[in-house]
Amino acid sequence: MRTRHQLTGASFFLLLIALAAPADAVVRRTQSPLLYQRVAVSGYAGYGVPVGEFSDSRDGFGNHESGALDWNVDLEYFAGRAASIGFSLANTTYQDKDDAELKTHVSTYSGFVRIVVPTATVVRPYLRLGMGGVQVEFQDPISRVDSEWEFSFQAGGGFLWLPARWFGINLQALYYYGDTAESILWEIPPDVDGRLTEVGFNTQYFAFSAGLSLFFP
Repeated sequence: MRTRHQLTGASFFLLLIALAAPADAVVRRTQSPLLYQRVAVSGYAGYGVPVGEFSDSRDGFGNHESGALDWNVDLEYFAGRAASIGFSLANTTYQDKDDAELKTHVSTYSGFVRIVVPTATVVRPYLRLGMGGVQVEFQDPISRVDSEWEFSFQAGGGFLWLPARWFGINLQALYYYGDTAESILWEIPPDVDGRLTEVGFNTQYFAFSAGLSLFFP
């Protein structure tokens, strides 16, 4: 009689373990969202194409060749499941069409927002908007001329591919606009007054680039 009760108790205990095991397994397999509350550090390199006044050959306007190397570094935080806020440093240098030794360097520091479409796949399209400050620098073999910092904005989109949880690949196209048409230029080393003239054109260009992102934690 005692043996029968012992077998019944053991069977009941084994049944409880069997029922609990599948639920336990589901909990262990559940992962947190790919982007939510994570930090991403990204680097991009690509092709810059000047447009508008920045590529206009008329006197007092830009006169720059396409094909500049454009690069930028981003630091962003995904505060939501499909949205991030971040800071970007972008640089590109264009060569003058008429004078091969004259170059125009454009530096842009900006905050931005990235909105990712939450698809069910590892490839996710996104939109990106940002604004900040831009500085134009004219370079030749013997001198450098810097403009004042002026307002700029950027807009565009792309695709984020997530082959692994900690790693992403980006393809994006961004339009940059810099409000430098009335910016004062400063020469380095300075002349007698230290002040030269107004830039005379806005910096407008497209950047088509690819990038790598590392996600933490």
